[in-house]
Amino acid sequence: MKILMSFFALILLISSCTNSANQANIDSSGEKDTINYPFKTNSSANYVPGDKKNIVLVLNCLQKYIDNDIKGCVSYFADSAEFIADRFDFKGSRDSLQTIIAAMRGASASVSKNFDTWAALYYPDVNENWVTLWYTEVMKDKNGKIDSIYYTDDVLLKNGKIVLYDEKQRLFPAKK
Repeated sequence: MKILMSFFALILLISSCTNSANQANIDSSGEKDTINYPFKTNSSANYVPGDKKNIVLVLNCLQKYIDNDIKGCVSYFADSAEFIADRFDFKGSRDSLQTIIAAMRGASASVSKNFDTWAALYYPDVNENWVTLWYTEVMKDKNGKIDSIYYTDDVLLKNGKIVLYDEKQRLFPAKK
């Protein structure tokens, strides 16, 4: 009888672990509460903290960019990668990406990045490792003009390489 009860408990546990817009949550009193999200996600919303080494990998890539070491920067990308930015969508070889990144970095005499925070997330349902960064980039062009942009970057890694770099930006208001 105990084996039969254990079997039913296991089936109940497995069936309660489905990924949907309604998810269980345990509140501070220990009570189970169902959360009804008003929207469904296009992909998995089931994530856990990811490997912090992935953050270091992405930060090292950006440090190479700041240092104007373009070859070092793109060495962190997979042989075929995608880079998405404002009005820009590249998908192709690392060599082609190197040419594009070199042109972007070549427009600035100097670049710095001031990070607010970062996070590494792992999505077990789809076996994906993501790093998200929040930071301000300050660029000085070749004429000495300084500008800054706030970025939120989402970076997908596979086998220790960047396969997708999705950059979102917010421009600051012009100084009066």
